[in-house]
Amino acid sequence: MSSFEAFLINIFMFSAFPIYATSLPHKLRSPSLYAYLSIILIVGGLAGAIYSFPIGEDTFISGGNIAYGSFMMTAVMLIISERSIATFKNLFRLLILVDIFVFVGFNYTAWLLDSDAITSPVELPSEIFKVSLSVMLIGGGLILSEILLLLIIFIQVRRYVTNLNALAGIYTIAFIAIVCLDGVFFPLVALHSHPELGNIILGNVTGKVILAVSYSLPLMMFCLIYRKQFAHFIETPLTIGELIRSPRKKLLDTLYQYEIRDRQLRQDKQELLTKAETDFLTGLFNRGKFNQTFELEWQECKASGQPITLVIGDVDYFKQFNDTYGHEKGDTCIRSIAQLWREILDSEAGLAARIGGEEFALLLPKCHPEEAKIALEEFLVRLDKAAILHSNSLISSHVTMSIGIASCIPTNDTNVKDLYVAADNCLYKAKNDGRNRIITE
Repeated sequence: MSSFEAFLINIFMFSAFPIYATSLPHKLRSPSLYAYLSIILIVGGLAGAIYSFPIGEDTFISGGNIAYGSFMMTAVMLIISERSIATFKNLFRLLILVDIFVFVGFNYTAWLLDSDAITSPVELPSEIFKVSLSVMLIGGGLILSEILLLLIIFIQVRRYVTNLNALAGIYTIAFIAIVCLDGVFFPLVALHSHPELGNIILGNVTGKVILAVSYSLPLMMFCLIYRKQFAHFIETPLTIGELIRSPRKKLLDTLYQYEIRDRQLRQDKQELLTKAETDFLTGLFNRGKFNQTFELEWQECKASGQPITLVIGDVDYFKQFNDTYGHEKGDTCIRSIAQLWREILDSEAGLAARIGGEEFALLLPKCHPEEAKIALEEFLVRLDKAAILHSNSLISSHVTMSIGIASCIPTNDTNVKDLYVAADNCLYKAKNDGRNRIITE
């Protein structure tokens, strides 16, 4: 099968449902078409990143462009079927709601794929789900402008032409022209300073011409097969003034509500991200965030030739503490230590985490072990001054901690596991040497 044949099959698949949906009773027709438009917006965001059809030597039509063409075609069918200016308002709301969902949902999915919070049975690159808000706003704004322009053309032309076949032909030509114009407008707005802008526009317009002509056939079929709906649209009095006369306050209130909803969605997303990365008891970062950051910082230090230092600390005889005072007192003890552990970091560089029940870690990029040891000695002094009673400790009447420090400059012959094992070995040496001390590799 050639690329062009596969492209035509894709066009057929995107056209079949809206043509069928327009034959449904009104109670089913409108919800079906709006639902399909929502699906198209979501699918288009994925399809654009997944595949393209090489139609010519310098012409490629992406899955996202195919979804865009289907959206425009279906929007025209919906406008003709509903015969109301309110359809444009509904499309405006639909675009905003779905774009917010796509932006938040896709970027959150990308974050999940990059994190250790989930396991995925299939290796999916997170880049597929990383969407740009600016590109979405530009694309959504252009789509609304193009639909409004088509609506104006439809309303104006029918004043002078009454023959249904002629109108169907004119509407189809207008649809082709608007889709082709998108091939010019989108690159101009999104890539206005790109050095290859001329070539990009040329290739984009060529692809949009093929796309528009391909979708014009099912659009023409719709106008001819559903002549009754088309005739009713021609006979229904519609004026753009209805759209312009929409109360300004209502429009501003609507936009304000969308802004509040968007802000709440972003806040909810941030709260979810924080919860996914944070240890619930101490507020320090958790093991998943530690592992993810460890790998990233390792690669950065490897690229810059800088050292990376890992610190692992373990509360001495903590099992005996829990057995003596109970788990509630144990949790209070861990929270108190976590607060002191967090204060070791004197800047934003580095990460403090709880990586086990009574085990803590510090990740210190571009830091030498001698610097870390000075800060950790001060930590042990503060822990001693905190005087958290531990009557069953074998080395002190208060809670103490054993600490291991390891450092290296990452190379191609080493990995994060090597540094972790080295720090862990230092920790166990501190325990074997009497606890309540720091051992450096």
